[in-house]
Amino acid sequence: MDQQGNRRAGGARKNAIGRVAVPLVAAAMLLAGLVLLAQPVSSEDFGWFAYTPLATGPVVPQGLMFMGAETWAGIALIGVGLLVLAFWSGYRTGRQAREQDDDAR
Repeated sequence: MDQQGNRRAGGARKNAIGRVAVPLVAAAMLLAGLVLLAQPVSSEDFGWFAYTPLATGPVVPQGLMFMGAETWAGIALIGVGLLVLAFWSGYRTGRQAREQDDDAR
């Protein structure tokens, strides 16, 4: 606010961009993370190189899962997107409370 109590127009435009851009970027990060997680997992084949194993089929322990770079990137994008949305939500809530307090005075 300036000395006469009027709000600055530049601050309102900057605030409007922040209200729209930050949640859109965070939502895009979440969507990209979900797309990366939805990609099919490539199966890795590994085995013996010197002698044939006694079992007739491949020996893979049950419940073993290899996560590739795409999976880790998807998890990271989802985590960062959720953190950005949480920060933005808290920031906007605090800012609105402060604006209401300023208007009440």
